Amino acid sequence: MAEAALSDQNGMPYLRLSTAEHIELRALAETFVKEHAVERPETFEELLGELAVYAHRLPERLRAVLTEFRLTGRPHGGLVLTNLPVDETAVGATPSDYTAVPGGGEVTTATAVLLLIGSLLGDPFSYLSQQRGKLVLDVFPIAGHEEQQLGSSSASLLEWHNEDAFHPHRADWVMLLCLRNPDAVPTMFAPVVDLKVPDEQREVLFEERFVILPDESHTAAFNSETTGFDANSRQADAFARIQRMNLTPERISILSGDPDSPYVRIDPAFMQHGLDDPAAEQALEATIEAFTACMKDVALTTGELLIIDNKRAVHGRRPFQARYDGTDRWLRRINVSADLRSSSGRRFGAHGRALV
Repeated sequence: MAEAALSDQNGMPYLRLSTAEHIELRALAETFVKEHAVERPETFEELLGELAVYAHRLPERLRAVLTEFRLTGRPHGGLVLTNLPVDETAVGATPSDYTAVPGGGEVTTATAVLLLIGSLLGDPFSYLSQQRGKLVLDVFPIAGHEEQQLGSSSASLLEWHNEDAFHPHRADWVMLLCLRNPDAVPTMFAPVVDLKVPDEQREVLFEERFVILPDESHTAAFNSETTGFDANSRQADAFARIQRMNLTPERISILSGDPDSPYVRIDPAFMQHGLDDPAAEQALEATIEAFTACMKDVALTTGELLIIDNKRAVHGRRPFQARYDGTDRWLRRINVSADLRSSSGRRFGAHGRALV
């Protein structure tokens, strides 16, 4: 039933909600917002248990597809849900900096949709070292970030990667809900199942011979410049841990698990390439070339949700020209874990799911 419901667009699996499912999903999100008196999107951080229960009321066909995806990993790497209830004309202007707090009824409803779908797959969570542990993040261009390796860049290529690949508790799924994308800016996507490297190099990829450093968005310096942080809080502990990861990184494998359907852990922009290990260096370069060769472009439109299996696929973003006039590309993003228990003792923040 689940596989039959999917269509293929340029090698990317899509599930298009019917008109009836679209109406049913909007009604469910709006009912949740009304019953729980959600006046602003941040309120959802206090309602994660209630969202998980409500998620079982999602349209049946959607539940069937997501359950198949969660249990089997198929379709390998990810899929796009389309015709979700989002009205671009009602979400307001695209934000312009990390301190913005988007609000209004349509943003609240869209956020409920995102969290309900995420809560059916697993448990939404965040990082205390990223935007004060905020659960739902916004992806939009910021002036001054044009050339950086950040989701807020624009003029430069955001190199493909696993999200937060350096972190031992990286997300199982990353979910990107499009509120606006007038320039059809493509998200890049490639599943590890398409990766073609020679067998001898593939064997090296399963060995702990590689290093990934934390990306800039998790550093104290970057957070101090953007959202600020409390130096006398758990957040300071999180940044201290990030600093230790930078100074004494551990060696990790790029591939792990089932050799026929492996997990992948890679972020070339933040990896050490001079490893004093010629075989590992050659395997890394071969992997980078192979992933680049099989990259797909997925240009999300309003009401489309890209669900990325963060352990079986990589993603990035093509460069574009930002306008900074309230009409730029705007996605809402959450991280979802299949096993929140594995991070026991490392979760803090107001909602109790901000990892250090």
